[in-house]
Amino acid sequence: MNVDVNRVDPGSVKCIESKRTRQKIDFSEVLKTKQTGESGPSARARVNQQDALVSLGKVTRQNPNVSSLLVKHPVYKKDCWRILYSQANRDKPYTRIRPGTEIFLDPKAREVVWGKMRPAPESSGALARAKQSPPATEQKNPTTDQAFSDRLVGAVRPLYGKPYGEINCYELLVKGLTNLGIRYEGAGGLGRKLMVMAREQGLPMNAYFNGEGLIAASGSPVYSKTLNRVRSPERQANQLLKEIEPHLEKGQILSFSIHSRGHTGIVSRDNDTWTLINSGEMDHTLKAKDLPKGVGEESLAAEVRDWFALAKARRESLRVTLGKLNEQQLLTYAEPRSDQPKKA
Repeated sequence: MNVDVNRVDPGSVKCIESKRTRQKIDFSEVLKTKQTGESGPSARARVNQQDALVSLGKVTRQNPNVSSLLVKHPVYKKDCWRILYSQANRDKPYTRIRPGTEIFLDPKAREVVWGKMRPAPESSGALARAKQSPPATEQKNPTTDQAFSDRLVGAVRPLYGKPYGEINCYELLVKGLTNLGIRYEGAGGLGRKLMVMAREQGLPMNAYFNGEGLIAASGSPVYSKTLNRVRSPERQANQLLKEIEPHLEKGQILSFSIHSRGHTGIVSRDNDTWTLINSGEMDHTLKAKDLPKGVGEESLAAEVRDWFALAKARRESLRVTLGKLNEQQLLTYAEPRSDQPKKA
């Protein structure tokens, strides 16, 4: 069995991978790359020592935009969309970049620069620190984050009992966000951003219409595990539950994905039991009045075990991801508030 596991703890990222797939980033390779003049996404984190910027490579026919360089970078590929859609980068003139232009990233400010945007060598360090405010991820307000998580759970509770034919598991997340004033449809909406992300990757337009897509666009991963083969569903499910329990919080997004289907929901809690608010077959509902198939609240542990059993039955790989939406990033899509009183 080949397993890849990623966890994200506050302020740090820990990756636990199988020995077969672990890729080490050796600093000697960085120096070798620098000396040989090698460039492009295949180069290992080449650092320009003159101005302390990380080279992402050059824009070419094979890598026609910044995102194609970032997603192939060994260090920053997982943060590609959070970097590009951050306040420091979202309005840059990417369409004006000419082929052959080398793209750099300020590793501290997470700002993408090229050409004349690069600061002067003698003042780059101090100037960058003076001009750049800390990234949004470093300005988290735990009280605000928790309040948002509670509000997200509260925003979907009125939907309990809705039949699956009216609202599926992903639509439940979208409805919860729109109930909180987040714009999803239309230009400038979160849904449009997800489509742009898919197009940049050469994927179907709806490829990111899932819980994982929402986390990639406006949140941060907490835990991720991929199993190429499920052989002992009960044992492996219990092991995963043991791993994620210390990281569980209300309002997080939990997603399951096998080759033939996927599912997502919102983590919540009922007394001492972790639960999953979702839309689907209510096999483990906590409320007797819940529909057989629709929006309800189920035992999270039982839902996890069901997906391990399904992956084994279908002989498909299973990916389980846990993430947390970031209120500050979502505010980019907040509906404008009108000062005009509503007409009766």
